[in-house]
Amino acid sequence: MLTRLLADLKTAMLAKDAPRTQVLRMALSAYRNEAVAKGLGPQGTLEAGDALAVFKRLVKSREDSVAQFEKVGQPDRAAQERSEIELLKPYLPAMLEGPALEAAVQAAITQSGAKAKKDMGLVMKALQAAHGGAIDGKAASALVQSLLT
Repeated sequence: MLTRLLADLKTAMLAKDAPRTQVLRMALSAYRNEAVAKGLGPQGTLEAGDALAVFKRLVKSREDSVAQFEKVGQPDRAAQERSEIELLKPYLPAMLEGPALEAAVQAAITQSGAKAKKDMGLVMKALQAAHGGAIDGKAASALVQSLLT
């Protein structure tokens, strides 16, 4: 992921694409900060799961910002955050949605033997084990709650 990020940053810089360059520099900084936090040093390479977690945090932060900007009536700032999200999304795996998500949740419910809402933790744990970063936790949680009675 680091190699891809550096290559994309170089391409954006050569194309003089300022918004993309800014977002990729910020992502590279977050990546390197995480590497330092893990004790690898600023030139260290994170494992795939850790690198994915960095990008998920960046996208989540921007999604929260979009909600806040819309709440206070600043649609231009919300639009800027949305454009940053679109620049970061290619670094995330394809998310399960719709029927695929529902099938994954059904399989996790069956696998974990969950019967009631109190078993939701077991279902979510099974989902994460089976699909990792390809599951949107909020959407999966809502679906699990609706399926368990």
